[in-house]
Amino acid sequence: MKKLIINADDFGLTSGINRGVIRAHREGILTSTTLMAGGLAWQEAVELAADTPTLGVGVHLTLTALKPILPPEHVPSLVDGKGCFRKQFWRVLVWNKKEIKGEWRAQILRLMEAGLRPTHLDSHHHIHLWPSLLTIACQLAQEFGIPAVRAISPGSFRLMTVPDMQRRIAAKSWRRAEKFPLKKPGTVTALEIAGETKENIAGYMQKLGPGIHELFAHPGSPGDGQLAAISSLTDKRVEETEILCSDYMKSALATAGIIPVSYKIFNEERV
Repeated sequence: MKKLIINADDFGLTSGINRGVIRAHREGILTSTTLMAGGLAWQEAVELAADTPTLGVGVHLTLTALKPILPPEHVPSLVDGKGCFRKQFWRVLVWNKKEIKGEWRAQILRLMEAGLRPTHLDSHHHIHLWPSLLTIACQLAQEFGIPAVRAISPGSFRLMTVPDMQRRIAAKSWRRAEKFPLKKPGTVTALEIAGETKENIAGYMQKLGPGIHELFAHPGSPGDGQLAAISSLTDKRVEETEILCSDYMKSALATAGIIPVSYKIFNEERV
């Protein structure tokens, strides 16, 4: 049996993204999302999640956008002079791992104390997929009883083309994730990589084998000035919302015999 988690990243980043996520769930095929504890509209997202129990909601761990939850003086290796997260990804080599773990713990705690029961962990810009950081994410998942994490399996690469360096990093991360008793999708693919035409989407879904897979996307809404002020990824988000709500996406799932599920399925399997 083939099952597919359709996850929206960046829930809580802005009100426009929140609207896109909820619309893609209510009108489209979206089943799951991950919430940014430091997002500009995180509290609104928590309220929307509470009002939408059919939507699975995890935590979107953040190190490369906006500001930390902890005071900047508690995480000096992670922030710039303005107290914002540094955006240079190479800094993963010099970030203090103890500070990262403390900040991610604070992000998870903020959302859990607001009433969220996270289904899984992933991260903004996939930063948790660095091997050492995936270890931290897995440790925190165990600490808080979160049953699943996003990790990129070797099998994912038959569904997408990525540079060799990224393949090697992902493979090393996968081996680290395998050391933890946590659930992971069999494959993970981005909507933009799977393809956004009817033919490409249908082809992607036909390639999926038995098991639980993840397709992640970045929905949004038109006229999101809040987002435009902090990101160049704006129009693309609107397009992805329309794709997720399209009849051809629903038809492709049915034709391929795929059951849409959320990350909640991993928690249900443990009961």
